[in-house]
Amino acid sequence: MSEIRRGAMLSYATILIVNLSGLLLTPAIIRGLGKAEYGLYMLIGSLAAYLGVLDFGLNNAVTRFVAQCAARGDRSQEARFLGAALVVNATAVAVILAVGAVLYWQLPSLFSATLTPDALTQARLMLVLLLANVAVTITGSLFTAISAGHERFTFPKSVNIARYVLRIALVLLLLAEDAGAVALVALDLALSVSVLVANAVYARRTLGARFAWRPLDPVLIREVFAFSAWVFLFAIIGQFQWQTGQVVIGATQGPEQVAVYAVGIMLGTYYGAFSSAITALFMPRATRLAETKADAGRLNAEQTRIGRIALLVLLLILGGFACFGREFVLLWVGANYATAWNVAIIIMSAYTVPLVQSFANQLLEAKGLFAFKAKVRLVLLPAGVLLGYLLLQRMGVTGMAIGISVGWLLATVLMNVYYRRRLGLDNLGFFKALAQGMLPVFGLCLAVGTLLNQLPGEGWIVLGVRVILFTSVYCLLMYRFGMNSDERNEVRHLLRRFRWTHA
Repeated sequence: MSEIRRGAMLSYATILIVNLSGLLLTPAIIRGLGKAEYGLYMLIGSLAAYLGVLDFGLNNAVTRFVAQCAARGDRSQEARFLGAALVVNATAVAVILAVGAVLYWQLPSLFSATLTPDALTQARLMLVLLLANVAVTITGSLFTAISAGHERFTFPKSVNIARYVLRIALVLLLLAEDAGAVALVALDLALSVSVLVANAVYARRTLGARFAWRPLDPVLIREVFAFSAWVFLFAIIGQFQWQTGQVVIGATQGPEQVAVYAVGIMLGTYYGAFSSAITALFMPRATRLAETKADAGRLNAEQTRIGRIALLVLLLILGGFACFGREFVLLWVGANYATAWNVAIIIMSAYTVPLVQSFANQLLEAKGLFAFKAKVRLVLLPAGVLLGYLLLQRMGVTGMAIGISVGWLLATVLMNVYYRRRLGLDNLGFFKALAQGMLPVFGLCLAVGTLLNQLPGEGWIVLGVRVILFTSVYCLLMYRFGMNSDERNEVRHLLRRFRWTHA
């Protein structure tokens, strides 16, 4: 089995475990911490997430450049680049700690209106631990990027799976001992250190990664870090989009509403992870296509193939959550969090088109054309947050989700114009190919889901039966009427391999 297929399988295994972890642990953490402390836990986490983007876009550049060196078989150039990357990584960590120190001292002035003195003390301690975790995670992701550049996905993803499985058990153990939010943050730091060590040893010993400090070609350095700068800016904008909502809500409405909004955002980001797990594996392939100057026909075919695979998964989740998500949220975290369904379904709906077009985004990275996308989002996503702030006063946290989604959708429209002009992608043909077969089946499945909601009864068992029936109908109808012949052949091939492997 190829590394990409193994990586895809492990990515979905990771997503399954992460989502099950969230589904299992979130209500346990809410009950163990209480709504206010859970909201504080998420609020400080969102502040730390801002600092997580201060790697200057380095890891995307590492994957891209290592893939280029691997394609040419140039390990000497790779070693010199990785030496420079390690220096930049250390600089990023120093900047993160410096900015974090400023934030540490400014916490009282930022949240004194909504946090008690005891909560502020707890928030400061969590921030220190989260800063350390961010620094460790950024350093560890450098080694993960090296593995991705060599298209070696199995080991890093296996380590990640082990991490999440262990975290589930340890979080439940800590909650059983009445541990607070600080203990949960400390646990995550310890696990991050373990993952860093494992991936560093693998990159050095198995992949032969070396760090040389001999000078690089100045032209190459400018090219790589000009690319990284735009990726870095884009990452800042992304954090602004998802995390600023929580900070604004925390400063204006308190940690309880942060908790509700955070649950909705968490469900929305889980949705995106299902698609990203597959499309992220194709970054080295996008780099190769860019390096070999593949024609527009080849790029369109690749985008359509990957986009349809992503859409098959996304429509199942979106349809199921649209039909049964509200009941799920009520059973999962309680009636106090019912509004989280509104937030999640808005985010999921707005997120779908960008997710199925992620290969086009990877082509932008591979061709070094990321600047325009960063500029578009630099304008429109903050505008979406501002709109969300205005709607927040009238509609609560649902208004924040609507504002952010409007900004996201406007940015998507402009990016489609750019994909057409700079990459030569046939956007109209792409969306027609996506819709062919799939959208009619999706509409029929929504009707089936509506009928299933009329089944009498309530509770987890009844919900489980509805979801299983919906999933079965979706899979059967998509296989028969939604997929094309190549996709059906791929499914049959995978099933034959699965039966052979387990025979």
